[in-house]
Amino acid sequence: MGDYLSHLEEYVKNLYSRLGITSPHHIDMLKIANDLDIWVHFEDMGSMMVKYDGMYSIILNQKKSQEEQWEDFGHELCHVLKHAGNHFQMNKLFRELQEFQANQFMYHFCVPTFMLLQMELPQWRSQALATIATVFRVTKDFAEKRLEMFERRKAGIQFQKRLAYLLSDKRQKAEYEEDQPPLQVAEAKALYNIRRRG
Repeated sequence: MGDYLSHLEEYVKNLYSRLGITSPHHIDMLKIANDLDIWVHFEDMGSMMVKYDGMYSIILNQKKSQEEQWEDFGHELCHVLKHAGNHFQMNKLFRELQEFQANQFMYHFCVPTFMLLQMELPQWRSQALATIATVFRVTKDFAEKRLEMFERRKAGIQFQKRLAYLLSDKRQKAEYEEDQPPLQVAEAKALYNIRRRG
């Protein structure tokens, strides 16, 4: 899963870079659609992606809030950029896989990791959620789920660094210790000593 998320984060970062978007304040759904040659329609129906005569359209539910429309746009955009085939005629498991991928993409596209890393989020969780929801123009529920994903990702990266520390040579350990707070270095050394004794 870690490799998949790394690839997804890099893909989204490159896509935004290609579009010339470097901060959340520059994100504009209709401009993104225009730059990618996608027509956006607002109708009284469920959100979906349609391909007709080589042209892509994304239909968004006009009754939803702008935040919900942006989230749906992120989901449908994944189908445009990364998926092929008739969604209604494909194998159930393959369709479920595509929906899972579209949901993962939606969270990372609407609230990109590289932009989150540039932000100084408030320490209080409720304030951090409000900040993410306001800055990226997403719903509170979406912001909460995305923050959980971001925190798990950061914890996973930290775990990988600690594991690499345990398995690395002295030069790499010295480099790791330079980058880490003293408490984390002490924890990693304690884990290493327990492992050697065990």
